[in-house]
Amino acid sequence: MTAELDARIRRYIASVGDLPSVPALASRVLKVVEDPAASADDLRKVVEGDPAVAARILRTANSSRYSFSRRIETLQHAISLLGFRTVGNIVLAVALKDVFQHFGATEKLLWEHATAAGAVAARLSRNPGIGVGHEEAFTAGLLHDLGKIAFHNTSRQKYVEVFGRVYDENISFVEAERDAFGFDHAALGAEVAAKWKLPDLLVAAIRHHHSPEMLEKLEERERRLTALVSVTTACCTRLGAGRRAPVEELEVESLPAWAALDLGDHDDAVPIADAFVAQGKLERVDGRYRLTRSGLPLADRIASEFLVAEDDA
Repeated sequence: MTAELDARIRRYIASVGDLPSVPALASRVLKVVEDPAASADDLRKVVEGDPAVAARILRTANSSRYSFSRRIETLQHAISLLGFRTVGNIVLAVALKDVFQHFGATEKLLWEHATAAGAVAARLSRNPGIGVGHEEAFTAGLLHDLGKIAFHNTSRQKYVEVFGRVYDENISFVEAERDAFGFDHAALGAEVAAKWKLPDLLVAAIRHHHSPEMLEKLEERERRLTALVSVTTACCTRLGAGRRAPVEELEVESLPAWAALDLGDHDDAVPIADAFVAQGKLERVDGRYRLTRSGLPLADRIASEFLVAEDDA
Protein backbone atom coordinates (compact mmCIF):
# COMPACT_ATOMS: atom_id res chain seq x y z
CA MET A 1 0.00 0.00 0.00
CA THR A 2 1.35 3.44 -0.90
CA ALA A 3 1.70 6.15 1.73
CA GLU A 4 -0.88 8.26 -0.10
CA LEU A 5 -3.45 5.44 -0.16
CA ASP A 6 -2.80 4.66 3.50
CA ALA A 7 -3.35 8.34 4.35
CA ARG A 8 -6.67 8.38 2.45
CA ILE A 9 -7.91 5.35 4.37
CA ARG A 10 -6.77 6.83 7.70
CA ARG A 11 -8.60 10.08 6.95
CA TYR A 12 -11.72 8.14 6.02
CA ILE A 13 -11.64 6.06 9.21
CA ALA A 14 -11.15 9.24 11.25
CA SER A 15 -14.12 10.89 9.51
CA VAL A 16 -16.53 7.98 10.05
CA GLY A 17 -15.45 7.17 13.60
CA ASP A 18 -14.28 3.56 13.28
CA LEU A 19 -14.51 0.37 11.29
CA PRO A 20 -16.87 -2.50 12.17
CA SER A 21 -15.66 -4.54 15.13
CA VAL A 22 -15.63 -8.30 15.15
CA PRO A 23 -18.27 -9.61 17.58
CA ALA A 24 -16.65 -10.58 20.89
CA LEU A 25 -17.43 -14.29 20.56
CA ALA A 26 -15.87 -14.49 17.11
CA SER A 27 -12.74 -12.75 18.37
CA ARG A 28 -12.34 -15.26 21.20
CA VAL A 29 -13.07 -18.22 18.93
CA LEU A 30 -10.52 -17.06 16.35
CA LYS A 31 -7.82 -16.87 19.04
CA VAL A 32 -8.50 -20.45 20.08
CA VAL A 33 -8.71 -21.75 16.49
CA GLU A 34 -5.33 -20.19 15.67
CA ASP A 35 -3.69 -21.58 18.83
CA PRO A 36 -1.93 -24.89 18.01
CA ALA A 37 -1.94 -25.83 21.70
CA ALA A 38 -5.70 -25.36 22.13
CA SER A 39 -8.00 -28.33 22.76
CA ALA A 40 -11.60 -29.07 21.87
CA ASP A 41 -12.47 -28.36 25.50
CA ASP A 42 -10.86 -24.89 25.23
CA LEU A 43 -13.04 -24.12 22.23
CA ARG A 44 -16.13 -25.54 23.94
CA LYS A 45 -15.64 -23.20 26.92
CA VAL A 46 -15.66 -20.21 24.59
CA VAL A 47 -18.55 -21.27 22.35
CA GLU A 48 -20.92 -22.37 25.12
CA GLY A 49 -21.09 -18.74 26.24
CA ASP A 50 -23.42 -18.08 23.29
CA PRO A 51 -26.30 -20.60 23.40
CA ALA A 52 -27.54 -19.67 19.91
CA VAL A 53 -24.16 -20.35 18.29
CA ALA A 54 -23.68 -23.51 20.35
CA ALA A 55 -27.07 -24.76 19.17
CA ARG A 56 -26.16 -24.00 15.56
CA ILE A 57 -22.94 -26.02 15.85
CA LEU A 58 -24.87 -28.98 17.27
CA ARG A 59 -27.46 -28.61 14.53
CA THR A 60 -24.73 -28.66 11.88
CA ALA A 61 -23.09 -31.76 13.39
CA ASN A 62 -26.44 -33.57 13.36
CA SER A 63 -27.42 -32.50 9.84
CA SER A 64 -27.90 -34.98 7.01
CA ARG A 65 -24.83 -33.56 5.27
CA TYR A 66 -22.55 -35.21 7.84
CA SER A 67 -24.54 -38.40 8.42
CA PHE A 68 -22.67 -39.38 11.58
CA SER A 69 -23.66 -42.85 12.77
CA ARG A 70 -25.32 -41.59 15.95
CA ARG A 71 -26.78 -38.37 17.27
CA ILE A 72 -24.24 -35.84 18.57
CA GLU A 73 -25.44 -34.74 22.00
CA THR A 74 -22.61 -32.59 23.38
CA LEU A 75 -20.87 -29.48 22.14
CA GLN A 76 -17.42 -30.91 22.80
CA HIS A 77 -18.23 -34.01 20.74
CA ALA A 78 -19.52 -31.83 17.90
CA ILE A 79 -16.33 -29.73 17.96
CA SER A 80 -14.15 -32.85 17.94
CA LEU A 81 -16.00 -34.28 14.93
CA LEU A 82 -16.40 -31.08 12.93
CA GLY A 83 -12.91 -29.75 13.60
CA PHE A 84 -11.69 -26.35 14.72
CA ARG A 85 -11.76 -24.78 11.24
CA THR A 86 -15.36 -25.77 10.56
CA VAL A 87 -16.51 -24.47 13.94
CA GLY A 88 -14.53 -21.28 13.34
CA ASN A 89 -16.22 -20.83 9.97
CA ILE A 90 -19.67 -21.29 11.49
CA VAL A 91 -18.89 -18.58 14.03
CA LEU A 92 -17.45 -16.30 11.32
CA ALA A 93 -20.61 -16.73 9.23
CA VAL A 94 -22.73 -15.70 12.20
CA ALA A 95 -20.35 -12.80 12.92
CA LEU A 96 -20.45 -11.57 9.34
CA LYS A 97 -24.24 -11.46 9.36
CA ASP A 98 -24.20 -9.62 12.70
CA VAL A 99 -21.82 -6.98 11.35
CA PHE A 100 -24.54 -5.55 9.09
CA GLN A 101 -26.17 -2.55 10.76
CA HIS A 102 -29.20 -2.88 8.48
CA PHE A 103 -30.42 -5.78 6.38
CA GLY A 104 -32.32 -4.56 3.34
CA ALA A 105 -32.02 -5.29 -0.37
CA THR A 106 -28.41 -4.09 -0.71
CA GLU A 107 -27.25 -6.06 2.33
CA LYS A 108 -29.01 -9.15 1.00
CA LEU A 109 -26.99 -8.90 -2.23
CA LEU A 110 -23.73 -8.55 -0.27
CA TRP A 111 -24.61 -11.54 1.92
CA GLU A 112 -25.65 -13.60 -1.10
CA HIS A 113 -22.32 -12.89 -2.82
CA ALA A 114 -20.32 -13.73 0.32
CA THR A 115 -21.96 -17.10 0.91
CA ALA A 116 -21.84 -18.03 -2.78
CA ALA A 117 -18.15 -17.06 -2.88
CA GLY A 118 -17.44 -19.32 0.08
CA ALA A 119 -19.17 -22.16 -1.74
CA VAL A 120 -17.43 -21.61 -5.07
CA ALA A 121 -13.98 -21.16 -3.48
CA ALA A 122 -14.41 -24.40 -1.56
CA ARG A 123 -15.47 -26.21 -4.74
CA LEU A 124 -12.59 -24.84 -6.79
CA SER A 125 -10.07 -25.75 -4.06
CA ARG A 126 -10.76 -29.42 -4.79
CA ASN A 127 -8.60 -29.05 -7.87
CA PRO A 128 -5.31 -30.52 -6.55
CA GLY A 129 -3.23 -28.04 -8.52
CA ILE A 130 -4.67 -25.04 -6.70
CA GLY A 131 -2.92 -25.84 -3.44
CA VAL A 132 -5.38 -24.23 -1.02
CA GLY A 133 -7.12 -26.10 1.78
CA HIS A 134 -10.88 -26.59 1.63
CA GLU A 135 -11.79 -24.75 4.83
CA GLU A 136 -9.24 -22.00 4.19
CA ALA A 137 -10.77 -21.46 0.75
CA PHE A 138 -14.27 -21.20 2.22
CA THR A 139 -13.16 -18.65 4.81
CA ALA A 140 -11.43 -16.48 2.22
CA GLY A 141 -14.44 -16.61 -0.09
CA LEU A 142 -16.83 -15.74 2.72
CA LEU A 143 -14.82 -12.75 3.99
CA HIS A 144 -13.17 -11.36 0.86
CA ASP A 145 -15.63 -8.45 0.55
CA LEU A 146 -15.51 -7.25 4.16
CA GLY A 147 -14.70 -3.82 2.77
CA LYS A 148 -18.07 -3.56 1.04
CA ILE A 149 -19.82 -4.17 4.35
CA ALA A 150 -17.58 -1.58 6.01
CA PHE A 151 -18.40 0.99 3.30
CA HIS A 152 -22.09 0.25 3.62
CA ASN A 153 -22.07 0.53 7.41
CA THR A 154 -20.03 3.73 7.55
CA SER A 155 -21.27 5.59 4.43
CA ARG A 156 -24.57 3.93 3.66
CA GLN A 157 -26.16 6.50 1.34
CA LYS A 158 -22.92 7.14 -0.55
CA TYR A 159 -22.41 3.40 -1.02
CA VAL A 160 -25.95 2.93 -2.29
CA GLU A 161 -24.95 5.46 -4.95
CA VAL A 162 -21.89 3.32 -5.72
CA PHE A 163 -24.21 0.34 -6.26
CA GLY A 164 -26.31 2.47 -8.57
CA ARG A 165 -23.31 3.45 -10.70
CA VAL A 166 -22.13 -0.16 -10.94
CA TYR A 167 -25.45 -1.29 -12.36
CA ASP A 168 -26.50 1.80 -14.32
CA GLU A 169 -23.13 2.43 -15.94
CA ASN A 170 -21.90 -1.18 -16.10
CA ILE A 171 -18.63 -0.41 -14.32
CA SER A 172 -16.82 -2.38 -11.62
CA PHE A 173 -17.22 -1.82 -7.90
CA VAL A 174 -13.50 -1.03 -7.72
CA GLU A 175 -13.83 1.79 -10.25
CA ALA A 176 -16.95 3.25 -8.65
CA GLU A 177 -15.47 3.04 -5.14
CA ARG A 178 -12.21 4.68 -6.13
CA ASP A 179 -14.14 7.52 -7.75
CA ALA A 180 -16.30 7.99 -4.66
CA PHE A 181 -13.80 7.38 -1.84
CA GLY A 182 -10.30 7.42 -3.33
CA PHE A 183 -9.76 3.72 -2.52
CA ASP A 184 -11.65 0.46 -2.94
CA HIS A 185 -13.31 -2.22 -0.82
CA ALA A 186 -10.26 -4.48 -1.00
CA ALA A 187 -8.07 -1.88 0.72
CA LEU A 188 -10.71 -1.08 3.34
CA GLY A 189 -11.52 -4.76 3.85
CA ALA A 190 -7.88 -5.51 4.66
CA GLU A 191 -8.03 -2.84 7.37
CA VAL A 192 -11.12 -4.52 8.85
CA ALA A 193 -9.47 -7.95 8.64
CA ALA A 194 -6.35 -6.64 10.38
CA LYS A 195 -8.52 -5.07 13.09
CA TRP A 196 -10.25 -8.41 13.54
CA LYS A 197 -6.77 -9.98 13.89
CA LEU A 198 -7.43 -12.43 11.08
CA PRO A 199 -4.38 -14.38 9.81
CA ASP A 200 -1.92 -12.40 7.68
CA LEU A 201 -2.53 -14.82 4.80
CA LEU A 202 -6.22 -13.94 4.75
CA VAL A 203 -5.55 -10.21 5.13
CA ALA A 204 -3.29 -10.36 2.05
CA ALA A 205 -5.93 -12.20 0.00
CA ILE A 206 -8.57 -9.62 0.94
CA ARG A 207 -6.22 -6.72 0.18
CA HIS A 208 -5.02 -7.96 -3.22
CA HIS A 209 -7.91 -9.92 -4.76
CA HIS A 210 -8.50 -7.08 -7.25
CA SER A 211 -4.77 -6.38 -7.81
CA PRO A 212 -3.47 -8.80 -10.45
CA GLU A 213 -0.20 -6.84 -10.67
CA MET A 214 0.58 -7.98 -7.09
CA LEU A 215 0.35 -11.71 -7.72
CA GLU A 216 3.98 -12.11 -8.77
CA LYS A 217 5.16 -10.17 -5.71
CA LEU A 218 3.39 -12.30 -3.10
CA GLU A 219 4.88 -15.35 -1.45
CA GLU A 220 3.54 -18.69 -2.67
CA ARG A 221 0.71 -19.31 -0.17
CA GLU A 222 -0.48 -15.70 -0.35
CA ARG A 223 -0.34 -15.80 -4.15
CA ARG A 224 -2.42 -18.95 -4.43
CA LEU A 225 -5.10 -17.90 -1.94
CA THR A 226 -5.32 -14.42 -3.47
CA ALA A 227 -5.59 -15.87 -6.98
CA LEU A 228 -8.26 -18.33 -5.83
CA VAL A 229 -10.32 -15.49 -4.35
CA SER A 230 -9.93 -13.51 -7.60
CA VAL A 231 -11.14 -16.44 -9.70
CA THR A 232 -13.94 -17.14 -7.22
CA THR A 233 -15.35 -13.62 -7.21
CA ALA A 234 -15.17 -13.57 -11.01
CA CYS A 235 -17.18 -16.83 -11.17
CA CYS A 236 -19.79 -15.34 -8.82
CA THR A 237 -19.94 -12.14 -10.85
CA ARG A 238 -20.40 -14.14 -14.05
CA LEU A 239 -23.25 -16.08 -12.45
CA GLY A 240 -24.81 -12.94 -10.96
CA ALA A 241 -24.58 -14.27 -7.39
CA GLY A 242 -25.16 -11.22 -5.23
CA ARG A 243 -25.76 -8.99 -8.26
CA ARG A 244 -28.87 -7.84 -10.05
CA ALA A 245 -27.96 -9.85 -13.16
CA PRO A 246 -25.24 -12.21 -14.43
CA VAL A 247 -22.21 -10.83 -16.28
CA GLU A 248 -22.05 -13.68 -18.76
CA GLU A 249 -19.43 -12.06 -21.00
CA LEU A 250 -16.81 -12.22 -18.23
CA GLU A 251 -14.04 -14.63 -19.31
CA VAL A 252 -12.70 -16.11 -16.10
CA GLU A 253 -9.98 -18.12 -17.84
CA SER A 254 -8.41 -14.93 -19.23
CA LEU A 255 -7.69 -13.47 -15.79
CA PRO A 256 -4.07 -13.31 -14.53
CA ALA A 257 -5.27 -15.12 -11.39
CA TRP A 258 -6.23 -18.11 -13.55
CA ALA A 259 -2.66 -18.40 -14.83
CA ALA A 260 -1.29 -17.83 -11.32
CA LEU A 261 -3.05 -21.02 -10.20
CA ASP A 262 -1.28 -22.95 -12.99
CA LEU A 263 -4.62 -23.85 -14.54
CA GLY A 264 -4.82 -24.57 -18.24
CA ASP A 265 -7.45 -24.56 -20.96
CA HIS A 266 -8.73 -27.94 -19.80
CA ASP A 267 -9.47 -26.65 -16.29
CA ASP A 268 -12.65 -24.75 -16.93
CA ALA A 269 -13.73 -22.59 -13.99
CA VAL A 270 -16.89 -21.39 -15.68
CA PRO A 271 -18.28 -24.91 -16.26
CA ILE A 272 -17.33 -25.73 -12.66
CA ALA A 273 -19.33 -22.76 -11.43
CA ASP A 274 -22.16 -23.37 -13.88
CA ALA A 275 -22.28 -26.99 -12.72
CA PHE A 276 -23.59 -25.69 -9.40
CA VAL A 277 -26.78 -24.85 -11.25
CA ALA A 278 -27.06 -28.20 -13.02
CA GLN A 279 -26.50 -30.02 -9.72
CA GLY A 280 -29.13 -28.01 -7.90
CA LYS A 281 -26.61 -26.06 -5.82
CA LEU A 282 -27.56 -22.69 -7.25
CA GLU A 283 -30.93 -21.58 -8.50
CA ARG A 284 -31.76 -18.76 -10.88
CA VAL A 285 -34.26 -16.26 -9.49
CA ASP A 286 -35.20 -13.05 -11.30
CA GLY A 287 -32.28 -13.41 -13.68
CA ARG A 288 -29.54 -14.08 -11.13
CA TYR A 289 -28.26 -16.98 -9.05
CA ARG A 290 -28.35 -17.79 -5.35
CA LEU A 291 -27.45 -20.79 -3.22
CA THR A 292 -30.06 -23.51 -2.77
CA ARG A 293 -30.57 -25.42 0.45
CA SER A 294 -29.53 -28.83 -0.79
CA GLY A 295 -26.75 -30.63 -2.57
CA LEU A 296 -23.91 -28.32 -1.56
CA PRO A 297 -20.33 -29.63 -1.42
CA LEU A 298 -18.40 -30.14 1.81
CA ALA A 299 -17.50 -26.69 3.10
CA ASP A 300 -20.69 -25.20 1.67
CA ARG A 301 -22.67 -26.96 4.39
CA ILE A 302 -21.44 -24.26 6.74
CA ALA A 303 -23.15 -21.55 4.70
CA SER A 304 -26.04 -23.84 3.88
CA GLU A 305 -26.81 -24.73 7.49
CA PHE A 306 -26.55 -21.07 8.42
CA LEU A 307 -28.87 -19.98 5.62
CA VAL A 308 -31.38 -22.72 6.44
CA ALA A 309 -31.33 -21.65 10.07
CA GLU A 310 -31.95 -18.04 9.10
CA ASP A 311 -34.83 -18.99 6.79
CA ASP A 312 -36.41 -21.21 9.42
CA ALA A 313 -36.13 -18.64 12.19
